Amino acid sequence: MQDTVFFLLGNTTLKVEAGRGRVRAYHVNSIGSEARGLLAAHTGARAVAASVNPAAEPLLAEICFQSGLSAPLFAGRDFPTGVEVSVENPVSVGIDRILNVRAAFARSGVACAAVDVGTATSISVADDRGRFVGGAILPGMAVALKALEESTALLPAVTLTLPAEPLGRNTAAAMLSGCVFGTLGAVKEIISRINAELGRELKVFLTGGDAELLSAIAPAGWTAVPNLTFEGLRLAYDESR
Repeated sequence: MQDTVFFLLGNTTLKVEAGRGRVRAYHVNSIGSEARGLLAAHTGARAVAASVNPAAEPLLAEICFQSGLSAPLFAGRDFPTGVEVSVENPVSVGIDRILNVRAAFARSGVACAAVDVGTATSISVADDRGRFVGGAILPGMAVALKALEESTALLPAVTLTLPAEPLGRNTAAAMLSGCVFGTLGAVKEIISRINAELGRELKVFLTGGDAELLSAIAPAGWTAVPNLTFEGLRLAYDESR
């Protein structure tokens, strides 16, 4: 059976799954010999990708070619996602959000929300039929911290970490509290309002680069699945074969 390597091409990172559950991440602007060294062990493999960064897709194609992989097949273009997108202007919905819904619904079998915590924090909702029916998008926690630093005269640069407590006792701690607990509060409020709109309680999944941090303070019923998008990509590709 031909080996398959899966790629998620995001706004700032390229994530590679070369073997189920074994994921490596590289900054899009500094993909070098390390990534090519990883892929060299998979010469002849099929490349399967999901992308929200069209400008970087030629770079991904070049890396695959140099590593002896096939030209990448892209979810939503070269094969279907298996998700009905029931919103205004379906083509505008990011493929990562659709794949998150695909995997979350496969895990739950009921109406659910996939919360992807990264450069942006996105909430993507599936109804009881597994259809993508909408959600919300807000700034990621690191982006919010960076915006505070760059848009003010005196607020410092702060590295994203879990705050020790919500009561920030210095400026950096106050910024962390606002961005981290603020993001959690916003997500909880949005999901609560969606629950009321749909008349049911959604099963919630957390994923993305900062999901582990947010899951440490999230409600007990929420489930952290670090590689949810890869799960959705694999499900969509396997079903299309």
